[in-house]
This record gives sequence, C-alpha cells and structure tokens, in this order.
Amino acid sequence: MKKYFILAAFAVAVVSCKDHGLNNSFIYFSAAQPTNVDEITVFPKKFVRTYTMDYSHRLIVEPKCAYIKEIETITAIKSELDSIPELEFRNNQVFDKSENKPYKTFVKGDTITFEIERLDTIFSFAENEIAKEYKSSLILNKEIDGKYQTSILKLSTVVAKHIQLGTKKDFDKLNTELKIPFKTVIEENDTLHVILTPSRADFRKLLRREGFEYESNYLFK
Repeated sequence: MKKYFILAAFAVAVVSCKDHGLNNSFIYFSAAQPTNVDEITVFPKKFVRTYTMDYSHRLIVEPKCAYIKEIETITAIKSELDSIPELEFRNNQVFDKSENKPYKTFVKGDTITFEIERLDTIFSFAENEIAKEYKSSLILNKEIDGKYQTSILKLSTVVAKHIQLGTKKDFDKLNTELKIPFKTVIEENDTLHVILTPSRADFRKLLRREGFEYESNYLFK
C-alpha cells in the first residue's frame, strides 16, 4: 500500500510552470487597475527579490515575471522508488528520467528523501497581462474575455503580501465597505460573477483593506 502512496505523492508533486491563480473568480474589473495609472513593462529593481513564507514556499519577483516556488518533500526506501518507472536512484541522487534531471536528495541508511520544486506563475507580462506600480504595490491584471482578473503584490524591503481578488465573500466585504459600482453577470438565474468599475480613489481605498480570503504573507530574508 505504501508504494502506491509514494507513487501518488510523486504524481501530484511533479507539476511545473502552471498558472497560480484563483479559480472561478467571482470578482472582475471592467478595466486594468488602477485606472489613469501607466502600465509598466518590467518590474522595478527595488521589488526584484525573493520573499520566504517557510522553507517550502517562496515568492520570487524577477524583472519580467513573478512566481511562487513550492518544494514538495518525498521520503521513501529504495525498493519503493524502484516501483516508479519515471525515477531512478543514480549516484546517490533521485533522477527523473521523464524530465531528464536529478532532484536534491538526502540519503540516510535505507531512507531516501528528495525534493521536487513546483513553480507556479503569478505574472509573466504575456499579451493579456497588464502590470502597474501603485502605492508601493504591483497591481497585476489578466484580461479574460474583455474583463480583468486582478491580484496585488504589496511589497517592501521586509515583507510581501500576495492578494488574489476575489471570492464572493471578498465582494460582499468590498460592497459593504466601499460601495464600488458594479454589474452583475447572470446566466440561467445563476450569478456567475460581478464586474467592478472603481475610480482610482476607490481602488486606493481597496488597497488599504485587509482580510481577503486569498492572502499569503512572506518575509524578505
């Protein structure tokens, strides 16, 4: 039974360069946020650094992309690794034959522990992506069918906060506190999502809010 657990853990862990975004967002914007702020084509040098949540989770901002690095640690004995066709124990390292690369490996007696990195892209300046710098934050907009899904990186020399807007709970919070104009999109009597049209002043107030459902905090070390 244990070898099947190892196989399943490996299958889940081997995922790279996928989009790291909130699925089925309830909140969209009618335009890239904030309005009347120029787009940027590269992230400012002052923000380019690595922020750490813990050993297994890091937020990395590079000049032309931002991504989250997650490290999955898998422990097995050699006979269990032999049951996974994609893996081979070679020169004291676990080698992934399908990816043609070794994993960082630790060996203690018969126990083998190896680490698999997963890179989840937040933003990459693709054709449908618009970034803006505003109030010591990077506002990341992705155009989807003429509307925009927006996330926020609040960055400093010490801490970083990644905020993904937005769930229905986020919308209820914003609607109660800020009263941003919005349009509701309904299909077959079901509310699919809302499209907000904030002024720049509205978005500045939104930026000050805390307690969104999808917030992740990191430290610069």
